[in-house]
Amino acid sequence: MEPMEVITQIVSTVGFPIAMAVALFWYMTKQMETHKQEMNDLRDVIAKNNEILAGLKQLIEDRVKD
Repeated sequence: MEPMEVITQIVSTVGFPIAMAVALFWYMTKQMETHKQEMNDLRDVIAKNNEILAGLKQLIEDRVKD
């Protein structure tokens, strides 16, 4: 068997699993990027909520003192 035939046989035998592994790797990479962006957005929203809650707390404390 020639080396080219061996290579062709290996690719035809494991070609689909390799293609699927590459596709899954690409999919997982995209999912991680999307998740990272979602977490950054969530972190921003939580920070804004904390600011608002601090303001409300101050308002309540000021009203209670009066």
